[in-house]
Amino acid sequence: MGFLLSPGAFENGIPPAYNLKKNQDRKVLVWIECPYSSGADHDVQQLLGTAFELYMVEKAHFDPDNVLIYASPASQTMLLDPKEIARSQGAGYVLLVTVDSYEVDFLQVRDYYAGDMITRALLIDVDLGTPVWPRQPEGKMVQITVELESDGRDALISRMVSAVAHCTMRHLYPCDKLKYKHADERISMQEAYEIETF
Repeated sequence: MGFLLSPGAFENGIPPAYNLKKNQDRKVLVWIECPYSSGADHDVQQLLGTAFELYMVEKAHFDPDNVLIYASPASQTMLLDPKEIARSQGAGYVLLVTVDSYEVDFLQVRDYYAGDMITRALLIDVDLGTPVWPRQPEGKMVQITVELESDGRDALISRMVSAVAHCTMRHLYPCDKLKYKHADERISMQEAYEIETF
């Protein structure tokens, strides 16, 4: 009888590396940076901000009043300090997401596209002034590779930014094991092993 009452596969969440959801009493400022060197298209920064907001509110069930998005053009963010902006808006955390590399290729067939995006994320406690996730000082790297998208450029970019939001946020709240992986992410063998052993 006990096995009937035990949690099923859909109820088993993978423990987060840092449980940001547990600290929802403090606002989170998601700061999106797309430096010129990344090669990102002009609309990627805003679309990435929207993807994080939708993911945090609709999938991870964060309080929408505690999710702030800052996705201004690189020319406006270069001289700003994300921690100071967060402090001025009453946020306790900054999730700094930087696009390191971005590439979109038209495949010369109908409206088919392929793309690749590499991002890094770092969660900073504003009061402490130090990163609390991940352990690596350079941040958590996410690589998304879409080999074929047949519905055009907009669908490709939507797919990539949604995947980045998922692959970043899954480390910051108890994500269901069956929803943890993403088909478009590229991971190392070590990461694959760690995911499977939870």
